[in-house]
Amino acid sequence: MNKLSNSFVNNILLFTLLLLPSLVAIECFATDQDATNRQLTREDIQQIVESAKQSEEADLDVLKELDADTAQVVAASRGKLFLNGLTELTPEVAEILATHRGWLHLGGLRSISTVVARALSKHQGWLFLNGIQVLKKDVAIAILPYRGQLYLDGVETITEDVAEIIAQRRDGVELYGVRNINYQSVAMLRKNSEIILPSKFNRAGWWPF
Repeated sequence: MNKLSNSFVNNILLFTLLLLPSLVAIECFATDQDATNRQLTREDIQQIVESAKQSEEADLDVLKELDADTAQVVAASRGKLFLNGLTELTPEVAEILATHRGWLHLGGLRSISTVVARALSKHQGWLFLNGIQVLKKDVAIAILPYRGQLYLDGVETITEDVAEIIAQRRDGVELYGVRNINYQSVAMLRKNSEIILPSKFNRAGWWPF
């Protein structure tokens, strides 16, 4: 019995020793990633923006916050700009980012104020706000003047008053995530050929009449 117990203990110790380097490596990697996030300087961002001139794609999803000075550097890039790590925007930063020429990805925003929406409506290029799940009436009104392709694929609920506002847009709106919407709202949105809804709303079987 003692031999069996000793063998079991030895196996456990061996397994632990073999597993330990992997755990240390994972922890070190996570620490390095956190350090990278914290230590990304404006000079680093400038270098990323400069490097992106060839590909016209600046991936700055690592940024969790953005001040006005850094936003000036970022907005100067051209092409696709990825800032999906941002979870909030000040009106000042939104105004600056709106000057970016190209695609603007802000998928980390779960909601925006009317002031931020009004600022982003000045953007010239495609605007991705796929993190927003509820589109409020005042925000829909504020962003209505935006002239460009608007992506709101995270919005799940469209009320009738919001549908009436969106239906007035001259440019495209993508709403692939819509789940909760009444027939009247769908009818309004379908009159605008620039608005894209989930395909199920195009099937005759979905309509009660």
